[in-house]
Amino acid sequence: MGLLEDMLKALDRVEIWKELQAAPHRISELEKRVGELEGKLGGKRPADVCKYCGAQALRLSSTFGPTGQGKMREDWKCEECTKIETRLV
Repeated sequence: MGLLEDMLKALDRVEIWKELQAAPHRISELEKRVGELEGKLGGKRPADVCKYCGAQALRLSSTFGPTGQGKMREDWKCEECTKIETRLV
């Protein structure tokens, strides 16, 4: 058993080995955090950030098109400041 103990002591001096030993705990914590974030979204896509007020409350309100250039016009309305941003995509 002395050889095995010597090998484990040698591995404890290797930095990557220490990280690998901590990985299962970190992974379970990350899975928990991801689950909480997904729960907050409630199956919806996250809102965009409003370029006027900075709130993460911009939602797609309407689409038009395609235009003569083959682009779609999207109107995005902020639920906080109620301003509308128009995008051509």
